[in-house]
Amino acid sequence: MLKIWLQSLRLGRFAISWKVLLAYAIASLLLDLLSKPDTVLPLALAPWTPPPGLTLAFLLLFGLHYAPFLFGVIFLLGLPLYGVPDDWPPALWAAGLLMSGLLALAAWLQHGLRIDSRLATQRDLFWFLVAAIAAAWLDASVHVFSRSPEAAPDAWAWMADLINFWVGALIRMLVIAPLVLVHADTDWRSLRDWRPGREMVLQGAAIAFALWVIFGLKYTDEFKFFYLLFLPMIWIVMQHGIQGATIALAIAHVGINAILEWMGTHAITVVEFQMLMLGLAVTMLFLGMTVTVRRATEERLHQREAELNQAMRLAAAGEMAQAIAHELNQPLSAVANYARASRSMLADPERHGALLADTLEKIDREANRAGQVMRRLREFFRGGGLRTETFTLSQLVEENISYVKRRAERQNIVFRLALDDTLPSVHADRVQMGTVLHNLLGNAIDALSIASVDVREIQITANRQTQAGNLIKVCVTDNGAGVGDEMTSRLFESFATSKPEGMGLGLAISRTLVQAHGGELWLESARPAQFCFTLPIAGIQDE
Repeated sequence: MLKIWLQSLRLGRFAISWKVLLAYAIASLLLDLLSKPDTVLPLALAPWTPPPGLTLAFLLLFGLHYAPFLFGVIFLLGLPLYGVPDDWPPALWAAGLLMSGLLALAAWLQHGLRIDSRLATQRDLFWFLVAAIAAAWLDASVHVFSRSPEAAPDAWAWMADLINFWVGALIRMLVIAPLVLVHADTDWRSLRDWRPGREMVLQGAAIAFALWVIFGLKYTDEFKFFYLLFLPMIWIVMQHGIQGATIALAIAHVGINAILEWMGTHAITVVEFQMLMLGLAVTMLFLGMTVTVRRATEERLHQREAELNQAMRLAAAGEMAQAIAHELNQPLSAVANYARASRSMLADPERHGALLADTLEKIDREANRAGQVMRRLREFFRGGGLRTETFTLSQLVEENISYVKRRAERQNIVFRLALDDTLPSVHADRVQMGTVLHNLLGNAIDALSIASVDVREIQITANRQTQAGNLIKVCVTDNGAGVGDEMTSRLFESFATSKPEGMGLGLAISRTLVQAHGGELWLESARPAQFCFTLPIAGIQDE
């Protein structure tokens, strides 16, 4: 830990911002005003003890080299607020021990586990929870064992106080640190004109109502209705993910503490509420992260679908180049013929003057037409690129089924998968191979949508070819009417289609993409319709 901090000094990464230190000082003062740990246990708290959750969050966000400066801020704040304690060396030693432990945990999270300090994944949140448990034990140990021996009658009392303080410290860690970490990138200037919406007001009212039911109704069991607090919290978390979870937990935590302080609740009751709050905090944080990760996954799927569509356009452009060239050939040939005719007319301009002007106007019109064709071609080719990667067939199949799943469900089509789990990975352009599979699945769905069968099925199989062990064979089969005899011989020709609205490019494009990767695409069976293609196994190209 000390080595990492010293290396940061030597490498010139010693950038200290006074704004960060000021924010830390203000937040520490607010936490000191809002929290009253003496309400639970009569502990002799050191005035220079750093707030663990806030300190750990700042170390993760701004760097480990801030540790001595954060400690200095707490020291300077403690002087005017508390004065110099009578026995100040032990107090400074306890505070320094806690800061050193937090620095070690921050170094472990950043450099050992390399988590995202913004808590972007379930893994980040899990390891942060582990670090928070350790930090809370350290905080509890520093406070409990730094008090005078007369404060507890025996070892069991010390242990009870340690556990009680640990629960409270862990709750503060799970409320404060994630709140700071998750919202660290928030642009607060954009919130100047912010106004709470109706749903947000209702959510706040729901939390207030739940707290009123828990504490306001006089029942024999004070904890009987605590589960009601889960309902508005779940509502908020499902709407706003981990961002909403951190804010809602902070509001609930402050509300519960304020009510307990106002009611003068017994210390034992406070500890029991802390246990309930701990369960609420852990549940809401992981539920919020699940919602956030799921939304991020959906966003990536939408992005993948957009890339798929773009790849289809780029591939279609290659197949359409011949048709576009033919379209360009006509106006260019006309321009050449009109130019030769104009040159002949120039021999006798007085006789052919009117006809020459008309011919020149035709040249201008054909030239503009050619320019329009070229502009369309340039727009069509804009963007794109080949990016190969290693992936499994099961991943490719699952992604593309998700794209057409709703469309298939509307036609009452079910998918049957027969994928060999022992298949090795393939190395190809994932988007382009998705284009091939997406096109085959789309053709199968179109065929089944007009088929008169009781059960509509699409079967996807994948296995290693026995003849050539370096290829994987993928087949898509539907139980529709099959491929007509008139289309069998020209299926893979450009613009050959049996669909009234089709362009006849899908299979031609797909075969071109598969062949570019060293594979083949063919019609295995006309009735039932079964299309197969092969892809090389990962590593074969490198060999």
